[in-house]
Parts: sequence; C-alpha cells; structure tokens
Amino acid sequence: MHDIRTIRDNPAAFDAALARRGIAGMSSVLLIMDNARRTAIHTAETATAQVNLLSRQAGEAKKQGDDTTFEALRQAVTAQKAMIAEAEALAKDQDQRLTDLLLTIPNLPYDDVPNGADERGNVEIHRHLAPKNFSFAPKEHYDIKAVASGMDFASGAKLSGARFVVLTGATARLHRALAQFMLDTHVDDHGLTET
Repeated sequence: MHDIRTIRDNPAAFDAALARRGIAGMSSVLLIMDNARRTAIHTAETATAQVNLLSRQAGEAKKQGDDTTFEALRQAVTAQKAMIAEAEALAKDQDQRLTDLLLTIPNLPYDDVPNGADERGNVEIHRHLAPKNFSFAPKEHYDIKAVASGMDFASGAKLSGARFVVLTGATARLHRALAQFMLDTHVDDHGLTET
C-alpha cells in the first residue's frame, strides 16, 4: 500500500509515476480524503483537550460548592464528548475510504524502469546461460492435453483477475508436488532453512 505521507510530500512525482503506468493522476483526490481525515482527527483531539479543561474546571466548581457552574460545565463536557464521538467516527470512515483507495493503486515503477505500454517494452538486463535448443517445438504448459484439463483460466480470472488459474485434480497435485520438490531440493542440497 502507498504511504500517504509520501504522496503528501510530492504529489507531482506520484502522479508522474502513475502516468508511466497509464493511470491518471490521483494525488488531488487522495489529498482531499487525507485532509478530511486529518481535520476530523484534529477536531476530535481539540474537543478532547476541551473536555479535559472543562472537567478540571467542573472539579474546581464542585470543590467550591458552585453547583450552577458545575452543572453548566458538566453539560458542556457532555456536548464535547458527543462532538468527539462524531469526529472520531468521521475520521475512522475517512481513514477506511482512503485505505481502500490506496490499496487499489498499483505499485509505482522505479525510475530506471523503461516506459512501455505492455511487456513488449521490457528490456532484458541479464541472461543466465543460453536458452536450450530442442529438436522439437516445445509446448506451453497449458497446451499439454493432460495438464490443460485441470486448468480453469476462466474461474481464475473471475476469482483473482488476469493471469491466474484454478488448478484441479492431477494438475493441482502435480503443481503441489513440484513445489514440494523445489523446497526439499533447496533444504537438502542448498542449505535453505525452511521457516
């Protein structure tokens, strides 16, 4: 999730980074929500300080036997407490709305990431070993008939979005077995401490 303080400190940089991802600037909307949240928090804190002051004054009035002043101060404390509850509820609501929106914003690209509309704009930085040359045309995993029957891309997209898949049956077991094999290999052969 994005840190609102960073957006507050440099909204133009945040919007420029979003633009590199093809997303319209959002800093103004986020900062309006943040300001409403901060105003509500300030209101609650100010009212709390006022309650403390009025409570001390009410205690003094009670000691001096001034029941009229005591009663007026007690009513003022009650009114301030209602204001505190309202401001805290507003602050909580604004905070939740801001958090929900911040969670939907994708990560910002690093400055050295090249601009591009999609993965074709990626730049290869390093290659470890040469790609293998096969005497046959390799298939994508989803083109292997025995595996494809256990892959449900439509359900995966519905549940999690693009590029996800729901695995079932033998395909799910194979996936789990490969993950277990990888973990065992690294623990047994490469000194990984599983945590």
